[in-house]
Amino acid sequence: MKRSLLVVFFILILSHTAFALEYTGNLSLSLSEEYNDNVFLESSDTVDDFITHISPGIGLSLRSQTSQFRLRYTPTFSFYSINNDLNETAHQFTTNGNFAFSEKASSELTYTLIKSSEIRDFIDITDIGPITRRLERRFHIFNTNFTYRLAQRIDYTLGIAYSDLDYAEPDQSEVKTYSGYMSLNYRLGEHLSFSARGNFVKYDYRPDSDATMQEYTGGLTYRFNPRYSLSITGGPIITKIEDTGETNSDFGGGIVLTRTDERGNTTLAVRQTEIAGVESGEPLRSREAVLTITRELTPKWNISLSAYYKEYETVETDTTDTDSVGLNGSITYRLSPWANLVLNYSFIDYEDNIVGTESYQNNIVSLRLDLNYAKRL
Repeated sequence: MKRSLLVVFFILILSHTAFALEYTGNLSLSLSEEYNDNVFLESSDTVDDFITHISPGIGLSLRSQTSQFRLRYTPTFSFYSINNDLNETAHQFTTNGNFAFSEKASSELTYTLIKSSEIRDFIDITDIGPITRRLERRFHIFNTNFTYRLAQRIDYTLGIAYSDLDYAEPDQSEVKTYSGYMSLNYRLGEHLSFSARGNFVKYDYRPDSDATMQEYTGGLTYRFNPRYSLSITGGPIITKIEDTGETNSDFGGGIVLTRTDERGNTTLAVRQTEIAGVESGEPLRSREAVLTITRELTPKWNISLSAYYKEYETVETDTTDTDSVGLNGSITYRLSPWANLVLNYSFIDYEDNIVGTESYQNNIVSLRLDLNYAKRL
């Protein structure tokens, strides 16, 4: 019902902003074979398996002169060679739209639903925090914002966001988040811009204590030349646990260095912030350093490499203290304009500094064939 209302709302906005619409349909199919050396993320007596994933997808794009709306649905059928009881069908549905109401006013809306037991479907979602168990999760994410150009060099943005993560199994910690934010961006010139942002988040933990978080940051971005840019942000974070009334003040911010050219980009980011956390049942302090490299070697060959170090600690208690190191690399060969072959490897070394038995290492190797066909309707 929620998805249907969102789709109707997007289409009504498109119909209002322009009379002529372009329709593009998309069909895709991904076939992959994966080897996972630690299916259950155990610290010892690990269980490995070969897994076949089949992911058909269907999408639709609507475009006008001023706006665009896209929706996509992708189920994934997973078949385990040994642990057949883990066979499942995962679901992912996404919608997003960009709407320009005038030269000064624009808006964005996104909604994503993920239902899956596979760790790979959630590992890159920042607000979830560390994942230590294989469980069926259902995650809803909604975000919308409105941007207005106050002057030639000044933009003001107002937005709201909502997320909900729950489990199929009972007696698990679950969380809903409600947030509102506003930001101001000032472009001083071609090379330098300044920003200010305020963010308020309400954490609704089930069955644990609720919490609130306020974050106020200022930042600057400097572009040295067309290839190199540097962004720096920082400011206070104030967290309050509602049951105890305890308040914690901390620092949030980060540094991001980016190099971009016609063949790819490289990004080095160091950040500290606070996130909802799910398995912890309370807010987490998150610190991370991430290096990402994407490169086109030839018109047919591409590589992607990423490495990270992450720390998570509970803000008010000592129930969570973890760190992890991750590595991911992929090589893509372009078979044709509509077909790619991808070899991927990922590694995670997760350390629980409180409960050592929940530490684990995980290696995954996969070979995937991606087929994609798009046609204007």
